[in-house]
Amino acid sequence: MPVTWRETDRPGWQVLDLTGHDLADLSAARRWTEARLSTLDEAHRVDTVLVVGELLDNAYHHAGGPIQLRLHQVDDPCEVMVAVADHGGGVPHMRDPAHDGGRGLLLVDRICRAWGVSDDEDGKTVWGRVPCTEP
Repeated sequence: MPVTWRETDRPGWQVLDLTGHDLADLSAARRWTEARLSTLDEAHRVDTVLVVGELLDNAYHHAGGPIQLRLHQVDDPCEVMVAVADHGGGVPHMRDPAHDGGRGLLLVDRICRAWGVSDDEDGKTVWGRVPCTEP
């Protein structure tokens, strides 16, 4: 089931507004994510932070920067939904890894139960569903 930006307006989503093109914000977003997932065991927290980092990195490099990062943790089954909105067009796709990249969405694909892209009025939302367990 895809994540749309309309779905992320529902209660329970944690929101980090992002603007600009400064890659330094990426480390702050990773720290923000990790702080919000303190109930997860370490391995799943790391997996989720990795997915967040890859989706944000793609938004910075291919879509003019992210607008917003949203997280939602559900308990049954344990899952963290990650959604990154940007103004960019096009659809991200996996490609063969090369010296200059191509590994990000491959990692997202391997970690997430599902991931995809939803079109929005002013861009797109790239989302992933990360399985988890609580300690």
